[in-house]
Amino acid sequence: MGYSNYKSLRQALDKLNLEEIDLDLFPKVMPIEPSDWLKKSLEIAALLPLTNEKSKSEKLISPILSEVVIQYLDSITLYSGEELYVDESQDLAGACDFFIAKHPKKKVMQAPIVTVVEAKDEDFDYGQGQCIAQMYAAQLFNEQKGKPQAFIYGCASTGGEWQFLKLAGKQVLIDNKTYYLPDLPVILGIFHQIVRSFL
Repeated sequence: MGYSNYKSLRQALDKLNLEEIDLDLFPKVMPIEPSDWLKKSLEIAALLPLTNEKSKSEKLISPILSEVVIQYLDSITLYSGEELYVDESQDLAGACDFFIAKHPKKKVMQAPIVTVVEAKDEDFDYGQGQCIAQMYAAQLFNEQKGKPQAFIYGCASTGGEWQFLKLAGKQVLIDNKTYYLPDLPVILGIFHQIVRSFL
């Protein structure tokens, strides 16, 4: 049910009547070296079984997102596993892996949501479809709460692979590059660039 019914990129585009545009989303990225804490966290993760979506989300994706968000805590908050119910008739309902919201720490997530990250075990196309649906839901949520945003970023990730997207109205801009964990400084640089675009 809900977002899990969006099983592919094509299905999400068709169902939500969105236009796909492929381009270089981040032509100029300043790589940022990971902290010793993040390096150690990922070293530990490499020693443990990463056999499913949950383990990859907890041990790979969450530390990377936390590394970025912790530097902007006066402006943004990272939420994990929050539910976002916007329009059940369009399957825009259910729990989402990660949100970045543009407000300081609050117990209850509020608008505006500015970035969505969807974790997937292996099926990258499935992850992209769900991510787009959640980005679209976040866009509607922001509008309903009176805090519309010109665009929302998204990322589908297996922990090892990272694909970035941007939703602007009815256009889905898809980065024509896929990033991998050895590209971590670039991945961190992209997330910092995303966050700063909203500040």
